[in-house]
Amino acid sequence: MYRVLETIFRGPMRLLILVLLLPLVSVAFTYLFIPRSYQSTAALWALHRYIVIGATGPESDLESTPAETQATALTELLQTRAFVLPIAHKTNLASTLNLDSSVLANPQELDDALFSEISQHVVVTGQGYNLFEISYTNRDAQVAQKVVKGVIQSYGAQSIAISGAEAQILLASYQTQLTTAQQEVNSAVEAESAYAVAYTGLSPNQLLTNPQYAQLDAQRLQAQSQLQNIQNEITTINQALSTQGTTANSLFQVVDPPTLPDRPVSRSKLYLTAGATGLVLALLACALYIIILVRRDRAVYTPLDLQKVTSAPIIMQLPQLPERIVPLLIEEL
Repeated sequence: MYRVLETIFRGPMRLLILVLLLPLVSVAFTYLFIPRSYQSTAALWALHRYIVIGATGPESDLESTPAETQATALTELLQTRAFVLPIAHKTNLASTLNLDSSVLANPQELDDALFSEISQHVVVTGQGYNLFEISYTNRDAQVAQKVVKGVIQSYGAQSIAISGAEAQILLASYQTQLTTAQQEVNSAVEAESAYAVAYTGLSPNQLLTNPQYAQLDAQRLQAQSQLQNIQNEITTINQALSTQGTTANSLFQVVDPPTLPDRPVSRSKLYLTAGATGLVLALLACALYIIILVRRDRAVYTPLDLQKVTSAPIIMQLPQLPERIVPLLIEEL
C-alpha cells in the first residue's frame, strides 16, 4: 500500500490528465462521428381489447387495458419476419444502417440486419386506457416516419386476419359437421316417418308406447339437438366476427399520424454514456499504469525493502530529507 500511494503522489498530474482526457475524447468522438438521429411517433386509440376468436368465443386478456392488449399484440408481430421484412423493403431502410457491402450483397444477411433493426428499435407502449404509441428512431427523419407508417398499415391489415384466423378454421370445420348433422337429421326423420307409415293402424299414443318407434323418435331428437348445437356455435362465431369488424378502423384509430421530425433526438444521455464509458476506461488505465510503475519500482523506501536486497545490518535510519539537502550530504561524505 505504501508503494502504491508513493507512486500515485509522485506523479498525480499524469493520472489526473488521463482521468480527464479519456472521457473528453469519448464525448468528442460521439459528437463528431456518431450521426444525429430522429424519432417519429404516432398515437393510436384502441377501440377495444385485442381478441382472438377461438372455440370458446372471443378470448382476450381482461386484466390489461385495451391499449396494453393491442400494444402486446403489435410487439409480438414485430418479432416475426413475415410482418417486419415487407415494411423494411418498402422504406429503403438498408441505406441508413451503414451495412458492409458483403451484407448488402447477401440477401439472407441483409434480411437478418433489417429484421433486427425494426424488431429491436420499433417501440410500442401503452400510454393510457385506450391510447398507445408507436415510435422509431433513425438517422434519416423520412425513413423513421415511413417505418412507423408501415408498421401501422401492416398492423391494420394483418391483425384482423390473425385475430379471426382460428375462427375461420372453426367455421370451416363446423360447416362440414353441419352438413353431416343435417344428413343425420334427415335420415332419422325419414326412418321415423317410414315406421309410422308402415304401422298406420296404430294411434299416436300407441306409437309413442311402441319401443321401436320410441327409439327412432329419440334418435331424431338427438340428431336435431346436435344440429342445433352446431348452428349455435356457428352463430356465436359469426357474431364475434361481426363485432370485431373486418377492417383496421374497427380495431383502432390513428389519433396522431406519424410525425416527420425536424429536430434530432437529444443526445445528452448519449454524451453521459460516452463520458461514463471514458471515465471507466480511464480508471482502468490508471490502475494498469499504477501496477506497472509499482512492479518496475526497485527503490528502497523502508528498512524492510533494504533487507530484501542486502544482508547488511541497518545501523542508522535518517528521516526523510528534502531533495535540496541530499546533494549537500553527498558532498560532505
